Amino acid sequence: MSNVERVFREMIREELARTQGVPVAHSLSAKAVGAAVRAEAARVGKHHSELAEVLGVSRPTITGRLSGAYEFKQAELENIADLLGITPYNIIESAGLGQRFHSESPDPSEVARVFARDIWAQPARARRRSR
Repeated sequence: MSNVERVFREMIREELARTQGVPVAHSLSAKAVGAAVRAEAARVGKHHSELAEVLGVSRPTITGRLSGAYEFKQAELENIADLLGITPYNIIESAGLGQRFHSESPDPSEVARVFARDIWAQPARARRRSR
């Protein structure tokens, strides 16, 4: 990629983040980005070894990146997006959505209501003991 193209892409990224409220990659956790890459690869039917081959890294390295142990570099996300037929923006957007859903904690009273159990209730197949 030429220097001009790199600068142009960076300008577009900054403009999208400023005007449309696009989640910025730096505010996302490595785990959320890894989960988004796994999900997008699964949708297209690509295996981890294919991702590793495109990036030129070993299988343990790609596994570490997909699990969130290590962060993806911007160039790696662009290469993966090219392989999957999407844009890096789609990956970042998916990661932001996933992180938002996993960070929201449910209301404790609602959880208690849904999972309330009658401690005296018997299983459906329970029989009365014979004496």
